[in-house]
Amino acid sequence: MPSAPRWEITPDTSLLQGKSNYLANVAASKPATRPNILLILADDLGKYDISHYGRLPVQTPHIDALAHAGVRFDNAYATAAICAPSRAALLTGRYQNRFGFESQPMQRYVRNLGEFLGFRYVINTDAMQPFLSDAYPTEQQLLAQGLPSSEITLADAFQAAGYHTGIIGKWHLGYAAGNHPHAFGFDYQYGFMEAFTLYADEADPSIENHYHDLFWEEHIWSMRRTGASAITRDSETISEERYLTDAIVEETKAFIGRANDSARPFFAFVPFSAPHTPFQARKDDLDTIDRAADQNQRVYLAMIKRLDWALGELMQYLEGTDQIDNTIVVFTSDNGGAAYTGATDNGPLRAGKFTQFQGGLEVPLFVRWGSIVPPRQVSQPVLLTDLYATLLTAAGLPLAKDRTYDSLNLLSHPAARPIFWRSDFNRAARDGNWKLLHNKHSDSVLLYDLSNDPGELNNVAADNTEIVRKLMTALDDWEQELAPPLWPRVMNYLFEDAQGEHWFAI
Repeated sequence: MPSAPRWEITPDTSLLQGKSNYLANVAASKPATRPNILLILADDLGKYDISHYGRLPVQTPHIDALAHAGVRFDNAYATAAICAPSRAALLTGRYQNRFGFESQPMQRYVRNLGEFLGFRYVINTDAMQPFLSDAYPTEQQLLAQGLPSSEITLADAFQAAGYHTGIIGKWHLGYAAGNHPHAFGFDYQYGFMEAFTLYADEADPSIENHYHDLFWEEHIWSMRRTGASAITRDSETISEERYLTDAIVEETKAFIGRANDSARPFFAFVPFSAPHTPFQARKDDLDTIDRAADQNQRVYLAMIKRLDWALGELMQYLEGTDQIDNTIVVFTSDNGGAAYTGATDNGPLRAGKFTQFQGGLEVPLFVRWGSIVPPRQVSQPVLLTDLYATLLTAAGLPLAKDRTYDSLNLLSHPAARPIFWRSDFNRAARDGNWKLLHNKHSDSVLLYDLSNDPGELNNVAADNTEIVRKLMTALDDWEQELAPPLWPRVMNYLFEDAQGEHWFAI
């Protein structure tokens, strides 16, 4: 049974003071270069969900064009296989585990034995399984969940440097006023706070809906656009009749236009909701998809087609306003494709979202900066946290000296280094071609040679005990640098395939 609450979230006063000092120094600096930044983040878009990698049944010409015009990172990784922790790391340049953001901010937990037994044995929770912890957050502690105030986001730094900063899309880094985008350097906000929202009215005749018979998907549809799923502009709830992907495009254009009118460079963080569930597509997009595909995949592909159109519209807008050559455009995704929908399988990669297999962690990543950075292909593994140092360095801004960063400048030639992941009882590491997954609950160890086995089908741990020992030691050393989680996970997720069953904390 749960005991006294223990999930207190208090600010790190030393880092908070360091943040204040850093932003004051940035505000006083005069950087020589001031490129615009357009950082586009798809939601649950797998690497093989775009036609650049040759497997998608529908073409994504605008995303492909960006890939060919810029730097293509063919081994790019999110720091988590689920939305919020990955986004926390991307915006701060630090493993989210360094500041306790290890799992999703939650607004509801199983709080007693009766609820646990109900969710465990009465309600069908599909591949998710609740668990009973010894302590859960109080209502006040629930509100405090989110990005710590001591963290320095990209928006904080660019705002201090005189940029017009905006987030247009999904936030999902906290629900209370203290965790709102305005508290982290964003001048302007449009979008929603939760992990999901509807793309359009469910009854809109121009929209095709597809429903997944999954416990968590039923919750998404039931939320509609209420609470944290409401569409807001600068904290005020608004009525939005546009299809959400289209609305995000138009809001981004307007934001860039205002920055241009004020003669200020812009930092536009554009986290689209597509193609995250709920599956809702415009019927005019759906009509262009091969009818041989089932409705589930057709709706999914139509949503991706609209996402590709959105990128094309934004690129065309930048060209039309003569800003394309002075704008760094980044396109990526927060984690791998959600294979549990049945609409995507992440191509040759194993599993998908929620898991630490390649399908959950590997993401597309393209960076374009006009003629300043010539097109090239990078095969070395990189992290989304690397965008932090990349973008600040391009703008002539330093990184703060009072904290550890996990960020290298991608536009130089960064040195190779091991990459780590941790989500409660799951942890993983990649060093060179070796990838290790360790489940602390079951003490299972999986080792893969990705050069010969990119699909992670052949566990070679028993034949490579020294490699296992080396990677386990590296994980142990890395974990010594991390903070304890600031709140508990809410569920465990069971992934099953021909190779076996694997549990992951989410």
